[in-house]
Amino acid sequence: MKRSRLPILLGMLVVVALVGASAAAGPTVSKRVLGEAEGAAVLVIQVTATEGSIYGVTIEDASGSMYDVVAPKGWVGITSGGKTLFRTDAKPIAAGSRLAFRVLTTNKDAGLTVTFHDAVSVVGVAQAL
Repeated sequence: MKRSRLPILLGMLVVVALVGASAAAGPTVSKRVLGEAEGAAVLVIQVTATEGSIYGVTIEDASGSMYDVVAPKGWVGITSGGKTLFRTDAKPIAAGSRLAFRVLTTNKDAGLTVTFHDAVSVVGVAQAL
């Protein structure tokens, strides 16, 4: 009697899918409100590098409510209301590490799009909560 190769093929497909999913996993991001007062809020955007190093973070807010930033030591931050850029050349977020960025805003509930950059190009995009 000939044995079916279907279980072996299905097992190989599952392994390929799992390896592909873990290889495609990029940096992650979370957002929380640190404090609020008089219509303003401080958001903490925490970025975790899963592989490679992150040298830049771009935060976009369609409502244009960001008005100031606090960059971590070794990083530079600038905002124009609708877009905030953080960049470093000497202190990247290494794989397995995380770093928090602070953004002052008048709309703590605004949906944010966060883009991650390595030394020369974009390495991932995520929606903050």
